[in-house]
Amino acid sequence: MRQFTVLCLLFLFKISSAQTEKRHFAYVDAKLETVISDIESKFDIKYSYADSIVSPTKFTLKEGDYTLPQLNFEIENQTQLSVVKISDRYYSIYRSAMRSEQLEEIVVTGFLSKGISKSAQQFLISPKKVKELPGVTDADVLFSLQQLPGVKSPNETASGLHVRGGTPDQNLILWDGIRMYHPGHLFGMISAFNPNIDQIVHYYNKGTDPKFGERVSGIISIQTTDKISDSLNVDAGINGLCADVYAKIPIAKTIGLQLSARKSYTESVQTPTFNALADKVFQNTDFDDFGNGSEFGFQDYSAKINWQPDSSNSFSATGILIDNHLDFNAKQLDDSTISQNLKIGNLGSSLRWNHKYRFGLTQEMLLHYSGYDFDYQNQRRFSQNEFSTFTKMNRVVDSGIELDLTYPIAERLKTHFGYQLSGNDISHSFNSISQGLNVELDQKHRKNISHSGYGNLKYNAAGWNFLAGLRYNEFAQLHQTSAEPRAFVQKTIGRYFTVQTSYERKTQILSQIRESVANDLSLENYVWVLADGNEYPVQKSNQYSAGFTFKSKSFLVDADAYYKTIGGITSLAFGFLHQYDSQIRQGKGFTKGVDLLVQKSAPTWRVWATYTYQDSQNKYDELNDGDYFPISSDTKHAFSISCHKQWNRFSASAGWFWHTGKPYSLINSSNDISSFNSERLPVYHRLDMSAAYEFHQNKKWNGKAGFSILNLYDRHSVISKEYERQYVTIGDIIHSNYVVRNYQSLGFTPNLFVRFGF
Repeated sequence: MRQFTVLCLLFLFKISSAQTEKRHFAYVDAKLETVISDIESKFDIKYSYADSIVSPTKFTLKEGDYTLPQLNFEIENQTQLSVVKISDRYYSIYRSAMRSEQLEEIVVTGFLSKGISKSAQQFLISPKKVKELPGVTDADVLFSLQQLPGVKSPNETASGLHVRGGTPDQNLILWDGIRMYHPGHLFGMISAFNPNIDQIVHYYNKGTDPKFGERVSGIISIQTTDKISDSLNVDAGINGLCADVYAKIPIAKTIGLQLSARKSYTESVQTPTFNALADKVFQNTDFDDFGNGSEFGFQDYSAKINWQPDSSNSFSATGILIDNHLDFNAKQLDDSTISQNLKIGNLGSSLRWNHKYRFGLTQEMLLHYSGYDFDYQNQRRFSQNEFSTFTKMNRVVDSGIELDLTYPIAERLKTHFGYQLSGNDISHSFNSISQGLNVELDQKHRKNISHSGYGNLKYNAAGWNFLAGLRYNEFAQLHQTSAEPRAFVQKTIGRYFTVQTSYERKTQILSQIRESVANDLSLENYVWVLADGNEYPVQKSNQYSAGFTFKSKSFLVDADAYYKTIGGITSLAFGFLHQYDSQIRQGKGFTKGVDLLVQKSAPTWRVWATYTYQDSQNKYDELNDGDYFPISSDTKHAFSISCHKQWNRFSASAGWFWHTGKPYSLINSSNDISSFNSERLPVYHRLDMSAAYEFHQNKKWNGKAGFSILNLYDRHSVISKEYERQYVTIGDIIHSNYVVRNYQSLGFTPNLFVRFGF
């Protein structure tokens, strides 16, 4: 009993001393984020909070020595925040006087990880704040989205996102309002957006705000920070593929500059990371030896300047450049040489002006431009005067102007409306060239101007959240119009339970079609085309969804069921060499599914599991007797279980991912399809992990190092089975000759990274 009493007294003494221990502080209009970081460092504690409520807050404190309770009191006194003690080391910060609109919109924070939150209609991701996700290096922007239920990448690429049965080209990806047409590096294996930039990713998969249109599937809107840094901040790092640097430079009190650059070094050094990715993306091609006159590389650069002349106006100008290049040369056994050259680029810029009027109206005006260029050449030279060359070109120019207005009609009712004018100029061509002969296999060039107006009403009261809106489009050159109603209803029941339902209709006039001309580059065999109302119809989709969220202090269940229809899709196989072999069939499809997340959280660990059921089917004219059949990317069941653990400055995560195999068709002895996607590949599964250590953090500099491993146990799965048409003899032009190609999953893929900031 005496020993127990002594232990209790020691414990109470420790608590008392911790509460009375003082540290020296002094702040003048400092960022609350900086203050919190200093307190955590000096008192060896941790605060949990939503970035959105802390980042805009300033803090002032007279120079002196303060205890931890005194500091917490000052934070509460100067802000509309409350500080709650969870344990001796962990504290929580939340907004105690949050406006009803904000309180009802933010449903879940810490969704999968710190830095990911879910509001009524969207997910918000702060890549720099996200803790380690399984297999994710440097919080890859698009790869991180695949951790969310309902987001799939059947081909294991970062940019090939399939959202609720949609295809990657049916996702609208914006970067500061710039339309992005090539969001990936290394044939989509990593995102083309530097994850170390200060930015917020807005992801919508249902009940989308009518401000967003143009695509029939998901919306991914990436917004870089508008904040002007008080001092020079530089962040740099290197991993198994590339090196990058990001700088925030204050030019004046009201003007700030942000610069970022990222470049691969795979042209000179082929790391195990690159070799593993190359083995996957270049399988079933001639690309098997890099470094001997052959190279592949990528780079991306961005710049943004912010100007805030007063509290009512802010201006920003943004630019981005994404570049991928491939040069491959090889000598054949018959002494002929093969050279393949590929250049893919996406250049974009935007100008933005935000203004607040005295009577409550807020305005955002945006000018945007995007240019996409794809150039490919495959040449085989038999002698100095004998050669054959295939060229492929695809160009997209997308520019426009937008005006967006928001007006609070009443305290709980606001309206949001605007106008968008955009122009598209899209072309593609395929040519076969040999000595003395140039054959144009296919060529198209189309333009369109679109006018779009939209408006919605948003109402919040008594636990209800209503949104009703409409988007109206006019496509001038197509002589077509479309109306897109949107609706969202959410109800909070008690402290923990929220139910919601939504409806949306969307329209799309740009899409990617697949070309199957005989060439060795099967990796980038899609081209962007513009709808013409005939061969390429306008795509239209409708989506109905309903779900619920249960969120207690440490437990989360999030579920959503949906039904989606789409029309205006095409099944296309280019047969350039015979006029009767080219067929374009129009069709329609549907997707029905359920997304489920279950998560358990504690101050130092988190465990979550996701499950997705999805049934996606299409049907086309004159195919499969007009009956529905599964789409080629359909994975009916997908399951994952992951965990994250924090040990002071060290953290680690692991995740196991499983899904049913994709469907494929059977071909009979006559090379005709005997059954459409009636067979399934074997099940797919892999184990990923990541870990990181923050080895130094203070006002002057900080550092972080870590690693990630994809497919830890090196499981080899067939992720795709395709039939590639061969043109070996003249007879193959008339009679189809196919070869089966099996595409394997990514093997054991390690990656390392080191980052420094000051």
